[in-house]
Amino acid sequence: MNVKLAKRRFIDLHVFSNLSIGSSSIDEIAQMAVELGYRAVGLADFNKDNLNLIEDLRRKFSEYGLDLISRVDLNCSSPSELKRKLRFYRRKVEIISVFCRNLQIARLAARDRRVDLLNFTYKSRQFNFFDASEASLSLKGETALEINLRDLLFAGTSGERIQFFKICRENVKLAKKHGVPLVFSSGARSILEMRGPRELAAVASLLDLTEFEARETLSTIPFNIVQRNREKLSENFILPGVRRIRGEIDW
Repeated sequence: MNVKLAKRRFIDLHVFSNLSIGSSSIDEIAQMAVELGYRAVGLADFNKDNLNLIEDLRRKFSEYGLDLISRVDLNCSSPSELKRKLRFYRRKVEIISVFCRNLQIARLAARDRRVDLLNFTYKSRQFNFFDASEASLSLKGETALEINLRDLLFAGTSGERIQFFKICRENVKLAKKHGVPLVFSSGARSILEMRGPRELAAVASLLDLTEFEARETLSTIPFNIVQRNREKLSENFILPGVRRIRGEIDW
């Protein structure tokens, strides 16, 4: 890894283990992440049945010198279901991603400040709800657009992958135009699908991102999102701009 890469703190914000749909163990993922040069990993295995494991897994990751980011992926069929799950999870995990299955879900997720990341199914243009209106809502709602390497690699037939890639480039262009933050992750479901920061940044740069912008999607941008949420989850947090210091409220 070159000097410029080594100076950055890189994070893969979207990895699955055998706690859910992945095939690799926690130790295997942690070992691979260290070898690849990551400082943090977003583990997307969490659900209502295993939230109690977060702190134990955080200690396990720390043994490898890694920071564990707790994450939930929400795939809801209606706005009411999404609202219900946001109420349940927001104070329990550090990252919430919403997979936008329809226009109503996409619009709600973009403007709701409890949502951190937007994910879209790009199999055809009719499922791509990231337009100018969505980008504008995302900016106001402080939500970021996430693109996963796994989706680019396993988007179906070769023709579907080409279509998927074109739509991703268009969405990146739109996000940049409106100032919507971009996060590029692996979406890995095994250690065989994990890639190092250099490789992920190289793929991200194919989506019309500069080398600097590509690296930001793996470092500064996701770390800022995590830091913002950790501050909100702190017992000293009152509301934006207001924190409790030594029993007093600091404005």
